[in-house]
Amino acid sequence: MRNRILYTLVWFLMPFLFACKKDKPTTPLSHTVTSPEYEDKLLFVNQNDFQILTDKPAEFSSDDPLIQISSDGIIKRITSGEIVPINITWKDGSASPLKIYALGATDDNHDEPYASFHGNSATEAFNSYRQGWKTLQILPLINQSYGIILRHGDADDGKDFTIAHPDDYEPSDWWKSCDPMLARQLNARGKARSLELGKIFKELNYPIARVISSEFCRAVSTAELINSGPVIQKDERINHPDHNTTGKGLFQGMLDIMHEQPVDNKMTLLVLHHPVNETGSSGGQTSFPLISPFTWTGSSLVSISPDKTVTYQGAVSYAMFKYWRNLKLNK
Repeated sequence: MRNRILYTLVWFLMPFLFACKKDKPTTPLSHTVTSPEYEDKLLFVNQNDFQILTDKPAEFSSDDPLIQISSDGIIKRITSGEIVPINITWKDGSASPLKIYALGATDDNHDEPYASFHGNSATEAFNSYRQGWKTLQILPLINQSYGIILRHGDADDGKDFTIAHPDDYEPSDWWKSCDPMLARQLNARGKARSLELGKIFKELNYPIARVISSEFCRAVSTAELINSGPVIQKDERINHPDHNTTGKGLFQGMLDIMHEQPVDNKMTLLVLHHPVNETGSSGGQTSFPLISPFTWTGSSLVSISPDKTVTYQGAVSYAMFKYWRNLKLNK
C-alpha cells in the first residue's frame, strides 16, 4: 500500500520536476585571452604583427585609429604608449563578447607631430612598461617615497631659438619665454592632457608634496596645468639641452635633485625633457635601463630609499595613468 502511494506521488510530481529542470538558468560560458602578454587587464603589444591568442576561435575589431588590427587578431601596428580598446566576439556564439585594452608596448611606432620629436628608441620598452604598470597599481605606497619624472605635454608650437636661429645672438632668457617665436610651446593636446593628468593625480590621491620644473615654458606650463598644489620650483639642472649650462646633463641633474628630496612618504613631481632617459645607468644608478620610453606627458617612476638611493620603477605613459584611473575608479 505504501509503495503504491509513493508511486502515485512521484507520477503526479514528475511533470513539475521536469519543468523545473528545463527552466533552470544556465551559467553562460566565458572565454579568455591566453596571450602571455595579457597581464592585469592590459595586453602589452610588444611588436608589429602581434597575434592575439584566445582559448576559443574569435573575431577581433577596434574603431580606434591608433591601431591596425585584422579580424583574426593580428595587430599590425599600435601607436607606442597609447592604450586602445579591442572588441572580441566568439565565433561559436557560446559566450558574451569581450572588450580588452591593449598598450603599444614598443618605442618605435609614433605618429606626427611626436615622431619628429622622438629621441633614441628604447632598448627596454616592453619590460619598462610592464614594470611601470605593476608599480602604478601599488601607488601611493605607505612608508615609501616616490618621484614622477614627467616629460612635458605635447609641444610643437614654434621652435627653440637655438634651433631656429643657430648663428644669431641669443636673446636674454629666451628659454623661459612663452612666445613660440622664441621657444617651443605646448599645443592644444599638450594642454588638454596636462589638465587631465592633474585630475588623474588628484583622483588617485597622489600625495605630491613638491613640484620641480625645468625653466622652459612648456615644462612650467605643464606643471601649472597639472596644478598639484605645491608652489612650482624652477631648476636649471633639468633644462633642455638647448639651454642647459650645468655641464652634467639632464639625467645627472634629475638624480641630484631627487637625492635632495626628503624621504617623507610623499611624492615629488619633476617636469622636464626627453634626453633625461637617454643616459641610462650613469651615476652608478644601475636600476635604470639604458633608454626607457618617454613620450610627451609620459613618465618614469622612481623610488627613494632612506639612504637616498634612487631606483627606477618603470615607465608609465599618459594613457596608462588614464586607463588605471578609469579601471580603479570604475569609470
